[in-house]
Formats: sequence, C-alpha cells, structure tokens
Amino acid sequence: MTEDTAAVYDYLVIGAGPAGMAASIEASKAGLKVLVLDQEATAGGQIYRNLGQTHPQQENVLGRDYVAGKPLLAEFMACQAEYRPGVQVWHIEAHAKGFLVAALESGKSVTFVTSDLLLANGAMERPMAIAGWQKPGVMTAGAGQILLKTSALLPKQVVLAGSGPLLLLLAQQYRAAGVTILAMLDTTPLVNYWRAIPWMLAGITTPKQLLKGIWLTLVQRFKTPYVSNVSHIEILGKDKVNGVRYTVAGPLTGPKAGRVHELHCDLVMLHQGLIPQLQMARLLGCEQHWHDAKQCWQTRMFEGGKTSVSGVQVAGDNGAIGGADLARLEGRIAGLTRALKNETGASLSTRFEGLWLKSKVKQQHWARGLVDQLYQPAPWVSNPAGDTIVCRCEQVSADQVTAIAKAGCTGVNQLKTFTRAGMGACQGRQCGLNLCHLVAQAQDRPIATVEPLTLRPPLSPITLGQLAQMPSQATDSQTGI
Repeated sequence: MTEDTAAVYDYLVIGAGPAGMAASIEASKAGLKVLVLDQEATAGGQIYRNLGQTHPQQENVLGRDYVAGKPLLAEFMACQAEYRPGVQVWHIEAHAKGFLVAALESGKSVTFVTSDLLLANGAMERPMAIAGWQKPGVMTAGAGQILLKTSALLPKQVVLAGSGPLLLLLAQQYRAAGVTILAMLDTTPLVNYWRAIPWMLAGITTPKQLLKGIWLTLVQRFKTPYVSNVSHIEILGKDKVNGVRYTVAGPLTGPKAGRVHELHCDLVMLHQGLIPQLQMARLLGCEQHWHDAKQCWQTRMFEGGKTSVSGVQVAGDNGAIGGADLARLEGRIAGLTRALKNETGASLSTRFEGLWLKSKVKQQHWARGLVDQLYQPAPWVSNPAGDTIVCRCEQVSADQVTAIAKAGCTGVNQLKTFTRAGMGACQGRQCGLNLCHLVAQAQDRPIATVEPLTLRPPLSPITLGQLAQMPSQATDSQTGI
C-alpha cells in the first residue's frame, strides 16, 4: 500500500487490547471506516493475550478474569473494523488529511492515512534497575505471562520479586500450574499500608476487585515462602543467574529483620507495577504530566480521551493504568466521542449512555487510588547506585549518570549526548524513567521538573531497505528521516 493509493480512514486505532477493541466496535457501529493496527498476532492485548487459541486447561490456570474477555473479543472480530495483526508502527506524523502512520507488515514498510487517531497500545512494566538485572535468567513477570498464555511454557521453579497485583496474579497462576515458587520477595514498603488506609473507602466501591486483591495476597502469604518488606535486591552470578541477595528491613518482619539473605536459584522474575507506553504520544507532541501517586509520566487526557493534539485520543492503560474493565469503558467513550465528532447533535439515549460511561470511568479511577497508594514503588527501586546498569542497551551505569548530572547536565536529553543512554534499540523505554529519577536525585529537584527523553523516529528498528520502500511523500523533510 502506498500513500497515493491508500484510502483515508476515519479512525485508526493502534492496539487491539480491551480499549482498542471497544473503541473500534463503537466507531464501526456508527459507520466510520475504522482500521485497527496491532503488533501482536492475535487480538486481546496483554490481559487477553491469545484468548481465542487457548485450551480449557490453560484457561483453568489463567482464571476467570482471563476468560471474561471472550465476549468482547468475539464482538470485535465480528465488527466492521478492518483489523490487521502483526503490524509494528514505527512512525507517526501530521498529514494534510490528518495523520500518516508508517508501519512494518510482513517485513515491508506500509503507510496509512487517517483523519483521527486513537493510541490504545497499552502499558509496559516499570523498569526495575537492580544489580544484575541484565543477566541471563532474569525476566519480567509480564514475560512469564506471555510464555504461559501463548505457548503454555512454564518454569520448574522461580523466584518472584517486586510488588503489584500482576506479581500476585502470576504467583497464583504458577501455583495452579504446579510451578515451584522458591520465594515471593515483596518489596512493598510497610508505610504504604498506612498510606493506603484512607483509600479503603474508594476500594470498597469496587468490591469484586478489592476482595480478589485481598484473597490473592493472603493465599500467597500462606501458600508460598513469602517474605515482606524486602529491599535492595541483587542478582547473583557471573555469566548467568545463580542466586539472589536481598535485605529484610524493618522491626515488624521478625527476628531476622534488617539482615541480608541469599537464596540459590537460576530464574528470577521481576515486577514493579505498570507504566503507560508514551512513545507515540510524545512523538506526536501530546502534553505530558507527572503523576506522584503512580510515580510515572502520563499523557494529559481531556473529555472523551482527547489529548492536547487535535485528532489524537488515548484510552486504556496507554493513558492511565487502570486494568481491563476501565480500559474497556474508556475505549467505548473514545469510540463514541469520535463517532459524534462530525454530527451536529447526539440522541438523548446516546447522551445518557455517554454520561453513564463517564461516571463509571470516574468512579473506577477513584477506586484505583487504593492500588496506586498501596503499590507505590519503594524509594530504593528508583535509586540505583554504583555500577548497577541503568541503560542495558548502551551499558551505562548509575554512577556514570549521577556524576554527569552533578556536573551540571541540564537534563536527560543532554545526558543522552554524553553517555548514549536512551539511544539504544529500546529508544529509552527501559532506562528513560530511571534516568529522570537519577537526574532529579543528583540535582535535588522534583522529578516533575526533569524533562523526559525526547522521542525521535523510528519508534522501532527499521532497515534502510524497508525505509527505501516508503513512498516519497512519507519520507520528506517533515519526518526528519
């Protein structure tokens, strides 16, 4: 497909998770020409990954919340939206007719033009830069879930370390599948429990999620070797993982509190919550803001998922972490908002539906405050030190970053020119947030004042041969390529 022959879509949705699917359904119902691009081979996003291909035994392990996505998936696959899986978006830019989206499909570069754009490409795991995290044998909890959902692959034994609902869920799924959990190292600070108490009222408004969270926590505490209030985790081993070292802090965790412990293992899975994937929004110039409770940058959202850039919406975890149910609601609102964009007025039923959806979203965001307070990362997680590798692509250590920041570096973008941190294949996805933290700490200023990494195309690696396939209109001076 080239730009000269391609039709102009009314709505291009990036991501086929709960938000993207729900938005596409609503927009296609209104008669809009909708295109959905997703880098995965099957629709569903991370939470419903491979849902259409799993067998009953897998579903029993993955749980009811996973299977609950089947009606949404079925409705999406039956709707009139054009769905193209296995497509990796590598660039987006403004266009005379709206936006031009460049992507790789089956190894070839293709372009699409759309008047309106929805970014629903979800979240990523917060990078947990601890000593040794770059060694073979260290994975994320999300990677463990991907292997479980797509290939039914399981480790024989594992150490789970970090904090957050996903880690608890993975522990439950692994236990159900017969995996030996050598230790559950919970890094949630004790102070977080006190901080979360005032938010219990918010949590009660979503009793199903609250009870599930309590149950998951209690089950792991009683049925796995559970260690709470863990800090300063280090991965041991020269060429690969052969153990983990950690500290148990605080007087309330038993007689061994404050001592350093070591545990032999060959596989460690880390998790420290989720953060939005902001690369596309930043490339488009959408306004960002720092969220103290969530400890991450977010795209500033307005009514209907709109952003500061006209014609661009965000929905789901790509906007603010909230889970599958909230993502689905936000996706419906985004789709309805786009459907009503060119209409002079909405019917009374549509208006009531919109108001109901918005009230549900507001309530769920409020309820999410309990999770945000309880699982806020411990300060040490965001303060790597010494020779701990922060940028794995360019092998840049915490000491190098701190030294340059203390020498008067103006921010992470200038830091990038001195160290190459953020210039690797991941384009700062795995180091950008920690670079901001280190600069803020070294210069004793709020992290909200540290400008995040500036995004440059391509968003993902592309060869010169693939770039040469681009139509001339899409490779002009405006792209900077």
